[in-house]
Amino acid sequence: MNSEPQSQQTAQFAPALRWTLPLFVTRENRFVAGVVVFAIAAFLYITSNWIHFYPPLVLPMTPLDSAVPFVPETIWLYVGEYFLFLTVFIIARNMENLNRYLYSILAVHIITAVIFWMWPTTYPRELFPLPSNLDPFTFSVFDGIRKTDTPASCCPSLHVTCVYLSSFLFLDEKKGKKRITFWIYFVWATVISASTLTTKQHYFVDIVMGLGLALGIYYLVHRRIVFTTRIGSKLLQS
Repeated sequence: MNSEPQSQQTAQFAPALRWTLPLFVTRENRFVAGVVVFAIAAFLYITSNWIHFYPPLVLPMTPLDSAVPFVPETIWLYVGEYFLFLTVFIIARNMENLNRYLYSILAVHIITAVIFWMWPTTYPRELFPLPSNLDPFTFSVFDGIRKTDTPASCCPSLHVTCVYLSSFLFLDEKKGKKRITFWIYFVWATVISASTLTTKQHYFVDIVMGLGLALGIYYLVHRRIVFTTRIGSKLLQS
């Protein structure tokens, strides 16, 4: 068990900004806290997905975008994002680390909500209709996603940002197992990110920008900011 609080480790890593923010997640409430945070994130995403202050822009297709085939069956890889989030909460052991993860998720949703409100980008899904011979269940799921999730929140890809942030969380878990767990989640995140191309939900640039946003938020929240708290030391036990 790692007895040194992660905030001290962060301070040793680089000169840090000192913010006073509550570390509110404990072992007992982590699933409730996760539901609350993701409900807030969902609200921010849905409003910015449907409400825009300016007309959405269609981005140019790169040669890679054009070369990647439309594979509707990969929608199951795409929705695997939600199972990935659930397993993060089951596997994560360091509660301060999990607090930082939830702050990161909130941060990216606030940032992207502003982007999608002010500079919405859209994908021409109408060029890729669902094939009539697709199995009924997959067709129903994919069609439901297209009807509820408009294509006007493309760049950066929140799908990509959030799955990579989830993998980065395991860089700060206990030594020994953390590397193999990180690589498992990193590969999983990469597969999900690739599925945003094969399902024609995103452009390649959306993936690049989504990964860049994930790296930036991770560096800020996990490496540069030292969180101080009035909550007892029991919260920070790993």
